[in-house]
Amino acid sequence: MLSRVRGWFRRTPPSFDPTWEAVLRSGFDHWNLLDDAELERMRMLVARFFHGRRWEAAQGMDLTDEVKVLISAQASMLLLGLELDEYLDVSSVIVHKSTMRVKKQRPTGGGVWSGGTQHISGQAHHRGPVMLSWSAAQRGARVPERGMNVVYHEFAHRLDMMDGVTDGTPPLGDEAAQARWQQVFTEAFARVHDGESILRNYAGTNPAEFFAVATELFFNRPFDVFTHERDLYEELRSFYGQDPANRLVRAGIHPDA
Repeated sequence: MLSRVRGWFRRTPPSFDPTWEAVLRSGFDHWNLLDDAELERMRMLVARFFHGRRWEAAQGMDLTDEVKVLISAQASMLLLGLELDEYLDVSSVIVHKSTMRVKKQRPTGGGVWSGGTQHISGQAHHRGPVMLSWSAAQRGARVPERGMNVVYHEFAHRLDMMDGVTDGTPPLGDEAAQARWQQVFTEAFARVHDGESILRNYAGTNPAEFFAVATELFFNRPFDVFTHERDLYEELRSFYGQDPANRLVRAGIHPDA
């Protein structure tokens, strides 16, 4: 046992391949907004994710290094400001060419459930794999102004799952923070159902989906969240340890641009 522990400490940390830089600069819009300190941490996070996951291809997907590094960078973006260097319980990442067909049960009322096939772009399993559509992941990385990013969405679910419950409230550290989070998110969730929110309707599915959709919009359209859902923005800024709106301003991009 001791020799195994010593071997673990002797392992060479995974390295960031310099050739990935060009891939990320051309394929991941948010990479170009990061400052030097953020880039240094991101390179470490990307290398850990890239080398530390088991990657699986589906639908005849060609699982190239470009595919893996672009997904790694998007997943790592959520960890950038956290005191967390990796998703410890993600067993593998399964990449499909496009949308996936899954069988789902949905309530139709009166205790009756109806089964059917749905087409989805991603799915996160507790203590298991994360499934992603490459076409959706690529689109989300390149066109953040759409406000959608399947990698952010599914890995927000994985952060939510860290306390063992998928309820839209990730581990927050203390009771006061948790109470504040729940109040802000409950009020914002109600606005989705009342048709008074900038978040898309899918956010109203349940609190877990609300958190995942809010995460997407927070990183992709931060000015919108800051302007229309200020309290929600502040809770997400505090949790993620990042200020995407300020990052855009720092890059010379302003709300009226």
